[in-house]
Amino acid sequence: MSKVLDVSPKLGEYMLRGWVLTDDICSQCSKIPLLRAPGHPVSWFCAACDCTFSQLPAPGGLPGPSRPQEVPNMPSSPSFTSSSHLTRASTPPTEVSDALSSPTFAPPVDTEEILRRRQQSDTASAEIGKRMLKGWAMLADECPNTHCYGIPLVRPPKAGGEKDPRKECVICSTVYVYEKDAMGQDRLVPVVSPVLREQVLQQPQVQPTLEPITVPRQQENAVQIISNMARPSPHAQMPRGSSSTYTALEISAQSLELSLHSLSDRLNSLSSSAVVEPTLIAQTAEAISKVSLALTQVKQLQWSEEQARGS
Repeated sequence: MSKVLDVSPKLGEYMLRGWVLTDDICSQCSKIPLLRAPGHPVSWFCAACDCTFSQLPAPGGLPGPSRPQEVPNMPSSPSFTSSSHLTRASTPPTEVSDALSSPTFAPPVDTEEILRRRQQSDTASAEIGKRMLKGWAMLADECPNTHCYGIPLVRPPKAGGEKDPRKECVICSTVYVYEKDAMGQDRLVPVVSPVLREQVLQQPQVQPTLEPITVPRQQENAVQIISNMARPSPHAQMPRGSSSTYTALEISAQSLELSLHSLSDRLNSLSSSAVVEPTLIAQTAEAISKVSLALTQVKQLQWSEEQARGS
């Protein structure tokens, strides 16, 4: 007879082999439920007595015509131990092919534009590094010039710890400042280089001419007015003396003309670019409108000053 501690493992072992645990109690030990064999002939097994019975005990708990016998060595369940037992058909093995399921990835060929941008990026990185060693600060703003691909602007140092409003591109050398647009939002606008302004001021006073520019239709009238006012009248006489007011107006007019030329060049560049950006074109046209209006007013003040001095 097996010990009580061995009963549970033995019950589990036989149940794994397919035996069924019943609610019939063994007639000999009167405490362990019997196990029923999975096949024929039907027999019952007691894990505590290690005996099999050909039939169940008689009612009342008394043993019926049963015959205790030694437990035969039960063969292992085919699903667990038999290596020759064939299970149902499963998924057929996947055929492994040596051929690639997709074409070989070929890296894109570097075009002329990619090489140009890469060279521009390397040049900008080297120049920005030199500027930062001199105290310049690299900003998050990028140059709006379409020929400068993602080039960050840099800000020059300023004494006293204040921030210089100027922002420069190390590729096109254009200086920008923030300006409020009609919607009250900040946008970058180019400023005239001091060197260029000094060169213009040193040139002899000649009749100003405006280069033909491509502007929207609503700007044509303003440009025509500026051209007419810039042409001196044959009857008007220039003041003999030098007036501070007239000199200031003249400098302002020259600065506005330079700004108008710069904006016109920018508009031509945006219009002839491979990728047209309507937002930048609209902003440039709006800036041209404002500069044209300011230049018209300055020219009117100059004409009024000439009339006052002539009389």
